[in-house]
Amino acid sequence: MSGSSPSILYRIVGLHVVALGGITIAVTAAAYFLLNHTVNDFENRILRDHAVRVASYLAFEGGRWSLSLPPDLQAIYTMGYGGYALAVLGDDGHVVYSSLPNDRPFSMAEPHSTQLAFFRQNRGASIYYGMTLPVNRRGHVAWIQMGQNLENPDVIIDDVVALFVGRIAWLVIPIFIVLFLVDVLLMRRLLGPIIAASHVASSIGPDQPLLRLPTGDLPREVLPLAEAVNEALDRLEKSLQAQREFTADAAHELRTPLAILRTHVDTILDAPAAAALQSDIDAMSRALDQLLELAELESFAISHSERINLTELGAEVVGLMAPIALAEEKSLEFSAGPGSVWAIGNAEMLFRALRNLVENAIRHSRPNQIVEVEVASPATIRVNDRGPGVKPCERQLIFQRFWRRNRQDKGHSGLGLAIVAKIVQLHHGTIEVTDRDGGGAVFSLTLPDLTGILYHRHRETIASPPPDPEVVVLG
Repeated sequence: MSGSSPSILYRIVGLHVVALGGITIAVTAAAYFLLNHTVNDFENRILRDHAVRVASYLAFEGGRWSLSLPPDLQAIYTMGYGGYALAVLGDDGHVVYSSLPNDRPFSMAEPHSTQLAFFRQNRGASIYYGMTLPVNRRGHVAWIQMGQNLENPDVIIDDVVALFVGRIAWLVIPIFIVLFLVDVLLMRRLLGPIIAASHVASSIGPDQPLLRLPTGDLPREVLPLAEAVNEALDRLEKSLQAQREFTADAAHELRTPLAILRTHVDTILDAPAAAALQSDIDAMSRALDQLLELAELESFAISHSERINLTELGAEVVGLMAPIALAEEKSLEFSAGPGSVWAIGNAEMLFRALRNLVENAIRHSRPNQIVEVEVASPATIRVNDRGPGVKPCERQLIFQRFWRRNRQDKGHSGLGLAIVAKIVQLHHGTIEVTDRDGGGAVFSLTLPDLTGILYHRHRETIASPPPDPEVVVLG
C-alpha cells in the first residue's frame, strides 16, 4: 500500500470538518442577519409607536396645524432622552414642532409622500435613524418625523448587534470542537471493522497464507469487496498448494528412476564412463532434494516459542563441513564472542541455511584459503569466503531460484541460496552480501535477537562468558 494514499478516516473527518465549518459560518451569519432584522423591526415598531402617540395630539383647526404634547412626552423630545428627536411639518411646509437645534426638521427625500417611510441621516457628529408618518386631518396632510440618535449612550441595540459575532464565537467554537471530537470517535467506531480488516490484510503473506479478511461486522458497501478478496485468496491458496504438491510429487517420483539409473550405470558401464555419468546423476539427485526442501519450506511455520543458541549452531555446522573443506584443500575457522548468542528460530531450518552458506563459501573460495564463520551479537552469523566476490548488481539475483552466474556449471542447480533466503524470510530475518577486505564476500544472516530476554528471564540457564573469544580452526 502506498504511503501517499490518504486514509478513508481522514477523508471522512476532513469532509466533516469542512461541512461543520460551513454550517458554523452559515448558522452564525443566519443568526446575525436574523438578530439584525429583529432589532430593526423592534426599532421601527418603537419609532412607529412614538409617531402614532404624537399623532393623537396633532390637530388641524382654523386652517393651521397645532401640537399639544403632554409634559412627559415634551420632556422626552426636548431633553433628548434615549436619543429621540421629533419634528412635525405641515402641508404648507412650515415647521409645526421640532426638538432639533434651530427648530429645523429632518430633510425629506419625498416631502409630499403619503406613505410611511424610513430614513438614515447624518447631522453633524450624530447619526439619526428614523421614520416619517403622514397624518391626514380634514384633507390636510402633516408629516411626523421621529428619529433616534444612534450615537446616544442610551442606544445599546446597535452595540449588541455589533458585538454579537464576537460574542457568539465563544459559544460556537467550543461546540465546533466538541462536534469534531465526537465526529472522530464516531467515525473510528464506524470504520473499526474496516480498519481491523485492513490490519488482517497487511498480515496475509507467505508465512500466514490461511488468513482471511473478517466479514462479520463489515458494512454492506464493503462486504462484497472483502468476500471477493477472500475468494481470490482461496483460489490462490489452492493454486499454490497444487503447485507445491506437484513439485513434491515430481521430486518423489523421480527419485526411484534415478536410483535405478545409478544402479544400471554402476553395473553395465565401465568405470570411466560410469564416473562421468555418476556426477550428472548426483547433480540431479541434489536438485531433487533441494526441490523437496523448498516444497517443505512453503508450508513451514516458525513458532515464536522456539529458541536457538547460534553459538552452538555455528560450531556444529563447522564441525560437519570441515571434512568437505579439507577434501578441497581449504580450511574452516569458527569464532564467537563472549557468552552465548540466542535467537528465535527453528534449529533444523537454520542448520540447513548455515550449511548451505558454508558449502557455497567453500565451493567459491580458492585453494589453501580460510572460510570464516563468525557468530556475534545481536543474533548475527557471518560467513566470509575468499572467492571472486559478488557484484552489486547480482546481490539480489543470487537468492533467486535457479539463478547461476555460469550456466555451464552443471554441478549446481542454483537452489542453495534460494533455500537460505526462504528460511531467513520465515524467521523474519535479513540476509545481506558485502565485499570482504582482501577479496571475497561476506554473507551476514541476522535474526530476531533473544539475548536480552534470556538474560533477564533465564539468567540461570546462560553460562558465564569466557574471558576471551573462542576461536576454532579446522583444516
